[in-house]
Amino acid sequence: MEQKGSHRFKRINMLLVVALTARMLLLFNAIPLAQTADGPITCKAGTFTYGEPASIDCNFRTNITASELDLSMTKYLSNAPKGDTGKDILMCPWDKEQKTHDCSIVMANYTFDNILTDHLMVRIPAVNFQQAGWYKCYFVPTEEFQPQACELLVQERPESTSTARPESTSTARPESTSTGEPEESQAVLPIVLPCVIVVLVGVCIAGLVLFMRRRRANRARKSMGMELHHGSKTTEPLLPDEKQQVDKLSEVFQLSLTSLQKVVNVLEQEMQAGLHSSTQRSADTGMFRTCVSPLPTASELGYIMVFQLRSDWLTIELVIIPSSEAACPSLSFSVQKGVATGKQLFDFIADKAEQFVKENLTFLKDNRKLKKEFNKNPLQMPVAFVFAFPCKHETISKAYLTKWTKELDWKDVVCKDLKEMLQQAFKRKKRLNNLEIVAIVNDTVSTLVSAACSDPQCKVALHVENGLNACHVEYFNTTGAECPDAEKQIEVINTELGGLWNEANLDSLRTVYDRELDDYSANPGSQSLEKMVSWMYIGEIVRLVLKRLKNDGTLFPSVSRDCGLFKQYSFSSEYVMIIERDTEDSFDKTANLLRKLGIEDCSDEDLKVVRDVCRLVYERSASLAAAGLAALINHVNQPEVTIVVDGILCRSYPHFLDLMHSKTLQLVKPGLTFSLVPPSCDRSIGAARIAAASLRLRNTKKSNK
Repeated sequence: MEQKGSHRFKRINMLLVVALTARMLLLFNAIPLAQTADGPITCKAGTFTYGEPASIDCNFRTNITASELDLSMTKYLSNAPKGDTGKDILMCPWDKEQKTHDCSIVMANYTFDNILTDHLMVRIPAVNFQQAGWYKCYFVPTEEFQPQACELLVQERPESTSTARPESTSTARPESTSTGEPEESQAVLPIVLPCVIVVLVGVCIAGLVLFMRRRRANRARKSMGMELHHGSKTTEPLLPDEKQQVDKLSEVFQLSLTSLQKVVNVLEQEMQAGLHSSTQRSADTGMFRTCVSPLPTASELGYIMVFQLRSDWLTIELVIIPSSEAACPSLSFSVQKGVATGKQLFDFIADKAEQFVKENLTFLKDNRKLKKEFNKNPLQMPVAFVFAFPCKHETISKAYLTKWTKELDWKDVVCKDLKEMLQQAFKRKKRLNNLEIVAIVNDTVSTLVSAACSDPQCKVALHVENGLNACHVEYFNTTGAECPDAEKQIEVINTELGGLWNEANLDSLRTVYDRELDDYSANPGSQSLEKMVSWMYIGEIVRLVLKRLKNDGTLFPSVSRDCGLFKQYSFSSEYVMIIERDTEDSFDKTANLLRKLGIEDCSDEDLKVVRDVCRLVYERSASLAAAGLAALINHVNQPEVTIVVDGILCRSYPHFLDLMHSKTLQLVKPGLTFSLVPPSCDRSIGAARIAAASLRLRNTKKSNK
């Protein structure tokens, strides 16, 4: 056969020659070929019952340590994926100094003990349906070894009392009948020795092939660098493959006005559905009534202790309204990793409240107005609990969590009375017995109230932070029964905007990266819009794009798979903001941040691709946030409306706000005007005003009786 074609074709032929030679040697020594008929790397999984232990066993049929190559196990959606880069389960980079593999589990809910001589096993303590799929074990790079995939299946747990799973049966290996005669021992040598030689030759050839590949790649990169920096200092166009990839990504992430208008239309429909009891259950948006009615004014007076639980941060402060009367102490705490249950969460809040009281006892005792207002007992004071998660209210102080968001998951809190759980935690602390929770408020609602006190035209609030949410003032023609403590002419509605995803109309806008992020999140199938927009997720989307480009060979060809790019949530959203602001002819910020991930010696082309990806994801986030904002403006339907916007993306990155504003202008109904304003004061002021207004309303009702 004539030796035509690419170098890759020649390499494959060389490997085939080696494989055929090995087969001939094995045949010559009467060793069955069945052991190697399926290729050098095989995988075994099986069918397991939900909740039971499971395992994936890979057989390499060679000495893994002798290969001195990186090792990996990856999960795929199919056994022969096209364009599916998979999700890394186990990564074992070769440690040249220790002469061993340094293995680590990448994904949660998998365990790994050790590598045996010729195989490895990854175990799953309690298998679930998300872990079902196809798995492959392979050396890096994979082209030389062609690993086989195996499928792990998960079946439903039987409803009836199931019997114990039968042990797998196997034929016992007969014991040796050797008599110890020297002729039998010597007969083994002609069989074993050629096998050892074949293995050593195969390893040497594989190492040589890998060395030649890397050498050619380095030469190509060097010659490319010479062409880029010869003569003019301006950056040359991207290589065809890199430019083609960026063009494809642009088609995926850049949303047309038609697509954005579809988002606006669907959002308006979901908002209307969420407001009516007959269609509320099927609506994607929460449209939760908050019992904040009417809006508090600037006339409220009081001393309120405000607790804010947003994501995994707790802030406690004493708010004195009007706020200008005294300096208000505050403390912030990160929720500890050991907090695993709802009871532990609320005990943690109570512990920090007790710490706050101890540290500010002098301030509380010395404040004369506090003594006068609360009968000389500074600890007998109302509490406003700012809770940044979707809740259904019965009254202003009685609310039930419907679900966790922002990657939190204390399941024993869902559908529980938040006031009761926190009040019980206070009772377990002697110093906190006199604290009374008078209002439970969403953080977006408290932001709206803070702004509305100074601007009556402020009817909408938008948060783009770790989550995505908005609220607005709704006008009702009739009184409802959901909030008996509220006056029913107007009421603030918490939309829970981030929960939107109308699968029938909008699922086509989700990319393969959005789906992968969702699959491995704490709440798959939920908060879909939030996962495309918010600060918590945009860095992870960029990482998934760069990871796929790396696996496709388009990006970072000389960077190993043990870099930070292959670790979940290693690419901070702050990186996206910094990289996006790099200039057209300088990539210093990009290069510095990539070094933190162990990615060095990048070409200008690679750095430009990284920056372009960041911009695409960043601009899509702003465009989708604008669609949500336009839907709210259209829903409120007033000639002039003020929107208070908050969150790290809006507050710290003016370009994001400008992008969002320009897109919103193109999406709102004709004749409607709006203005975007930053918060005039902290959201804790709004929560304190809501609590003070609730107390005033309660006292008025008591006096009327």
